[in-house]
Amino acid sequence: MDPGKIIKRFIAFCGNIIDYRLGIIGAVFMGSVVGYINSDHGATLATIAAMKQAIYTFFVGGIIIKILDIIVNSIKNKTIAYFTAIISASILTIGMVYIVHSMKGTPKPFESTIPTIILAPPGYVYLAKLKRNNSEVELAAEE
Repeated sequence: MDPGKIIKRFIAFCGNIIDYRLGIIGAVFMGSVVGYINSDHGATLATIAAMKQAIYTFFVGGIIIKILDIIVNSIKNKTIAYFTAIISASILTIGMVYIVHSMKGTPKPFESTIPTIILAPPGYVYLAKLKRNNSEVELAAEE
């Protein structure tokens, strides 16, 4: 099989489980924040912390956003859908970020998790509404 075709299929498959666009946006933003937080420990340690955050945010954050999308659009009751999607995504995100930063290489693991604790829940509120509204618009257009 053609290697180019294999790569295209792999990218398409991953697109079903990772939100690429939001993963990249989150990786750049959160990686920059964590790099800044750890900058007083030198460029090497700050870069390690920033890169761990960026890679994590792209992959795991992108997957969690896909999960949020599935949850918020599979539950008919809007209130329950929003609550379940936002709480689930927030707990997963905060817990995973803390675990990643508790591994060797991040000088301030809890402090590096604070931006996620502050930004994840309201960010997921916004994304849940966006994903649900986009789904409702698509359904209305199909009818």
